[in-house]
Amino acid sequence: MALCQAVRRRAVQLTLQLRGASSLPKYLGPEGVVGSHTPVTKELWSGQHRSWSREELEAAYPPTNPQPKPPIVTTINYPFSANLFLREQYRNPWDEVRLGRLLEDLDSLAGFIAFNHCKVDDPVARPPLCVTAAVEAIELRTKRIDLTEDMQMSGRVAWTGSSSMDVCMELLQSGTKQLVALFTFVARDALTNAAQRISPVVPETAQDRALFARRQQISDARRAARARSSAAATGLHSQGLTPEAQRWAAALLADAKLLATAPALADPQALLASATRLDSSFICMPQQRNTYGRVFGGFLMRRAFELATCSAYMLSGTRPKLVEVDEILFRKPVDGMAHVQVEASVTRPEHALTTITNTFNFQFTFDLRKGPGGACLPPRVVLPTTEEQALEVARFFGPGASPERFYKML
Repeated sequence: MALCQAVRRRAVQLTLQLRGASSLPKYLGPEGVVGSHTPVTKELWSGQHRSWSREELEAAYPPTNPQPKPPIVTTINYPFSANLFLREQYRNPWDEVRLGRLLEDLDSLAGFIAFNHCKVDDPVARPPLCVTAAVEAIELRTKRIDLTEDMQMSGRVAWTGSSSMDVCMELLQSGTKQLVALFTFVARDALTNAAQRISPVVPETAQDRALFARRQQISDARRAARARSSAAATGLHSQGLTPEAQRWAAALLADAKLLATAPALADPQALLASATRLDSSFICMPQQRNTYGRVFGGFLMRRAFELATCSAYMLSGTRPKLVEVDEILFRKPVDGMAHVQVEASVTRPEHALTTITNTFNFQFTFDLRKGPGGACLPPRVVLPTTEEQALEVARFFGPGASPERFYKML
C-alpha cells in the first residue's frame, strides 16, 4: 500500500563488464542460482555464492576473535556512455536513470560490502549471514541522473558495533555526488541465527572518524530510547514526540474528522490519506532471492518506491521527483514464493496469516499543475485518517522533526 505522507586504507575496484544478452552467464541448478534483478546484482553475487549444506554448517565453527579491518572502499562502474544494453536496463520513461534500479543496486552493493567485512579467510569457518536491518536515509542531491553519462557507485563500512554495522554509499557522475545513503546490517550465525561478532572497523581519515563518532552517538541514544520505551505507556508518548508535536498531530486528526463528517465545512483542497491509496500484490519468485534464499531487500525497495511514485503522481498530476528515502525498516525476512502486498506485509493464504515485514517512507517534490489560464493550481492537502498515520507524519514533519542527518557530514 502506498499513501502520500591500525590498518592502511585500501580501495577495491569492481568494474561491471556487461555482455550481450545472449552471452550473459547462465547459473544452472537450484543451488547455484543468483537472483536476476539488475546486471549489477548478478555480477556482484554470482562470484560470491557457495552453497553450504546443513551438515557443512554444523561441521564448521563460527569465527572467533574477529580482527580489526580498515574501511575498504568498493566501487562499481556504470559505463552508460559506451554500453547501449546497460542504458536500456536502467532507462525510465523520461530517458533518465531509473531510480528503482539504483535502489536495488545500493542494497546489493551494501550487502556485498557488509558480507566482505564480516567474512574471514578461513575455509572451515562458518560464513556470516548479513541481513539488512534498516536504511537510515537515501538523499538525492540532483534533479536528474543522466543516462548518457558514466556513473560510479561506491561504499564503505563507516561504523561497527558488536554484531551490526553501518555502510555508507555514494553515487557519483563527473566527480559530483548525486546520491548518498546509509544502510544498517546485522550479522547472524548462519546455523543458529544468533548474533555474530564482527570485525571492528578502524576509521582513518578525519571525515571517517567524525562519522564513526556520530553513528556511535546515535547508536547509544537509540539504545537508551529503547530502554525508556520498554517501560513507557502506549500512545502518543511512546513515539518520543514532544508535547508540541503531539498537539500538531491531534490538530491534523481534528481536520481529518471534519472532512470526513462535514466535508462542506472543511478545506476544499483537503483530502483524506485513504483517497491516495494504491495497492499492488505480487508473488515472490525464485529469481528474486539472494544467496541466502531470501527475497532481495533491494527488490522490495524498488517495488515500494515505484508504487509510491505512482501514488504521488496520481495526487499531484505532474511527475514527482524523489528528494529523500526516509528510514526503511526491515522487520522480518521475506521468503521466496510468499505473497507480498506492498503495504509491506507478507500474506500466506494457506495459513491465513499476514505479517508486516517492512515500512517505507519516501519524500517527493513536484511542480504545481497549471490551470486553464496558465496559473498554478494550489496543491492538495493530505490529512491522516488514523492516529498511527498522524504520529508518523508528526515524527517526520511535525515541530522538532529535523534531526541532524548522517549525510550532512559527508
